[in-house]
Amino acid sequence: MKNLLAAPAVMITAVFAAFFAGSISYAEPNEAAYTLFVSGAFDEAAEAAAFAGGAENLALAARAINAEAYLETDNKTARRTAKRALKYAEQAIEDNPELVEGHLQAAISYALRGARMSPVRAFLSGTAGKARKLLDHALTLDSENAWALSSSGAWHLEVSRRAGKGSYGSDSVVGFEQFAAARAAQPQNLLIAYEAALRLLAYDEPAARENGLAALRDAVMLSPQDAFERRVQARAKVFQQAVDEGRKAERAYIKAQP
Repeated sequence: MKNLLAAPAVMITAVFAAFFAGSISYAEPNEAAYTLFVSGAFDEAAEAAAFAGGAENLALAARAINAEAYLETDNKTARRTAKRALKYAEQAIEDNPELVEGHLQAAISYALRGARMSPVRAFLSGTAGKARKLLDHALTLDSENAWALSSSGAWHLEVSRRAGKGSYGSDSVVGFEQFAAARAAQPQNLLIAYEAALRLLAYDEPAARENGLAALRDAVMLSPQDAFERRVQARAKVFQQAVDEGRKAERAYIKAQP
């Protein structure tokens, strides 16, 4: 029963990979809102994007608030912030059900909330299943979307690692393949590189470790494109220091991640 209750929290934290995506694919983003996002002014970016309206801008608003939730250290505040992001994401989906980013940001919102709950509360809330359903829909809309692939890959690896292979339909082989596809599609993406490093090194198998170390080197060396990437790269550097220090420090770093 312990593993059953712990697994959903692992599932939903795994979808952070999608959140680490570097850009939203829309034709006409609101320039002012996007500039605010790049600078790290997430609340202001969300307000400007929501005011501009349209599915793409509502998805940007959700992404900005999700960024704020991810960086928040207080669990209760992070949950509330992610709930705000979910409202924007749901509005984006309602406005355009075919927009992949809307489904991804909704999944991320559920993930961020569940990651800051106790395992039992996360299980009872159903956030894991909701996030998985949204990710599956995103992949149905775009099977080659790097963000959806990396997110799904993380989900498969984390569930397999924590709850046992095959649990909740997880498949570590699929996870490895999806991470490889995401990295191949976006080799210069610092955010996907960091997420790949974290999940692959956590899985702790020889082949996974080799690829994880390579991804971590990329996350440390690539040039950040915005304020959020700079914050993620700072974490990557701390992670690299832990890896260099030894397995004990490495495992402690991994364990401390939400």
